[in-house]
Amino acid sequence: MSITTLQRVNTLLEGHLHQILRQEQHNADRVNLYDVGEYWVAFERSAYQLEQMSRKADDTVMLHLATSPFPIAMHCMHHTRVNAMCRNHVMARKSMEYLQLLTRPIDDKSYARWYQDHIDS
Repeated sequence: MSITTLQRVNTLLEGHLHQILRQEQHNADRVNLYDVGEYWVAFERSAYQLEQMSRKADDTVMLHLATSPFPIAMHCMHHTRVNAMCRNHVMARKSMEYLQLLTRPIDDKSYARWYQDHIDS
């Protein structure tokens, strides 16, 4: 990721972290993606869903932020891969900086195992 992309991730988190986490807390069947330059990012349950859809675990990182008492999962995907993915999934919302894709309902136990595995790695 470029410095500009990292700056955009930081700006997104500084301005919207609590809103994003609130949205993800009960997210069962959507992937919420945020534009941060040449990449789209998804957090928590959306990160899990996005990783399951792309089968590329190395794009997921755990963020340890001073403003959060727990690690936050973030999955990054290049714009070209997201564009290709959008052709195969129903898009619920779309704007210049935000996409929402519909997915199968999330399995809470699988998500919890995935989250723990990423913390432990």
